[in-house]
Amino acid sequence: RLKSAVWYTVGRIAEAEAESTGKTASPQFIASLADVVYKQIETLAMDVEMFARFVHEGMMAW
Repeated sequence: RLKSAVWYTVGRIAEAEAESTGKTASPQFIASLADVVYKQIETLAMDVEMFARFVHEGMMAW
Protein backbone atom coordinates (compact mmCIF):
# COMPACT_ATOMS: atom_id res chain seq x y z
CA ARG A 1 0.00 0.00 0.00
CA LEU A 2 2.80 2.41 0.85
CA LYS A 3 4.61 1.49 -2.35
CA SER A 4 1.48 2.31 -4.35
CA ALA A 5 1.17 5.67 -2.62
CA VAL A 6 4.83 6.46 -3.35
CA TRP A 7 4.38 5.42 -6.98
CA TYR A 8 1.27 7.62 -7.34
CA THR A 9 2.87 10.64 -5.68
CA VAL A 10 6.12 10.35 -7.63
CA GLY A 11 4.08 10.04 -10.82
CA ARG A 12 2.10 13.18 -10.06
CA ILE A 13 5.22 15.17 -9.23
CA ALA A 14 7.10 13.88 -12.29
CA GLU A 15 4.21 14.69 -14.59
CA ALA A 16 3.85 18.20 -13.15
CA GLU A 17 7.57 18.85 -13.53
CA ALA A 18 7.60 17.42 -17.04
CA GLU A 19 4.69 19.64 -18.01
CA SER A 20 6.30 22.76 -16.56
CA THR A 21 9.52 22.10 -18.50
CA GLY A 22 7.88 20.97 -21.73
CA LYS A 23 9.26 17.45 -21.41
CA THR A 24 7.63 14.06 -21.00
CA ALA A 25 7.99 11.50 -18.23
CA SER A 26 7.68 7.96 -19.53
CA PRO A 27 6.00 5.29 -17.44
CA GLN A 28 9.36 3.49 -17.25
CA PHE A 29 11.05 6.62 -15.89
CA ILE A 30 8.32 7.13 -13.30
CA ALA A 31 8.53 3.47 -12.25
CA SER A 32 12.31 3.66 -11.86
CA LEU A 33 12.15 6.92 -9.94
CA ALA A 34 9.40 5.59 -7.66
CA ASP A 35 11.52 2.52 -6.95
CA VAL A 36 14.53 4.68 -6.03
CA VAL A 37 12.39 6.85 -3.76
CA TYR A 38 10.89 3.79 -2.07
CA LYS A 39 14.32 2.28 -1.45
CA GLN A 40 15.48 5.60 0.04
CA ILE A 41 12.45 5.56 2.35
CA GLU A 42 13.36 2.03 3.47
CA THR A 43 16.95 3.09 4.15
CA LEU A 44 15.84 6.16 6.09
CA ALA A 45 13.42 4.06 8.14
CA MET A 46 16.22 1.65 9.10
CA ASP A 47 18.50 4.55 10.02
CA VAL A 48 15.83 6.15 12.22
CA GLU A 49 15.10 2.82 13.89
CA MET A 50 18.77 2.24 14.66
CA PHE A 51 19.15 5.77 16.00
CA ALA A 52 16.10 5.30 18.23
CA ARG A 53 17.59 2.08 19.63
CA PHE A 54 20.91 3.85 20.18
CA VAL A 55 19.23 6.66 22.13
CA HIS A 56 16.97 4.26 24.04
CA GLU A 57 19.94 2.24 25.24
CA GLY A 58 21.40 5.37 26.80
CA MET A 59 24.36 5.53 24.48
CA MET A 60 23.92 9.25 23.95
CA ALA A 61 25.75 11.47 26.43
CA TRP A 62 24.43 15.00 26.22
